Amino acid sequence: MDRYSMEELIQLGQDERDRVQKKTFTKWVNKHLIKAQRHISDLYEDLRDGHNLISLLEVLSGDSLPREKGRMRFHKLQNVQIALDYLRHRQVKLVNIRNDDIADGNPKLTLGLIWTIILHFQISDIQVSGQSEDMTAKEKLLLWSQRMVEGYQGLRCDNFTSSWRDGRLFNAIIHRHKPLLIDMNKVYRQ
Repeated sequence: MDRYSMEELIQLGQDERDRVQKKTFTKWVNKHLIKAQRHISDLYEDLRDGHNLISLLEVLSGDSLPREKGRMRFHKLQNVQIALDYLRHRQVKLVNIRNDDIADGNPKLTLGLIWTIILHFQISDIQVSGQSEDMTAKEKLLLWSQRMVEGYQGLRCDNFTSSWRDGRLFNAIIHRHKPLLIDMNKVYRQ
């Protein structure tokens, strides 16, 4: 008899993905917050009052944003709302992310917000040959990923979910940039 049910295995995989995203996104946020002499330790907790979120947007955009100075929940909600309104003003599509979600430290929506910020401020600047003017940042990233794995036998990048599950695409992209780090023959055999 298997030790874990299928549902438990799926949950373990999701938990691991969330843990890796949290760690990666925390590093990305800190890489930018250092320019504002700020640092976060816990992505979910340290964005709740909105101050670090506003500072992150200021660093990324070069704009100065207002902020509430108080420490009450109302002030935290207002600061997060300032950040969300700023993103909407920049034409960033926020799906089902409200100020109370971030102020309450909702893990899934906090990860979603940071991913959206990464897409807008980092990935949207990527230029990929063959792209059209109206492509979204996510579409550009998908096109870039497809270009990176061209020529790798049996590998196709159709999406950001099932195409990446077995790790072969990730290994191929690393191999494309640093061939000595990855033995693609071993990757193909696994």
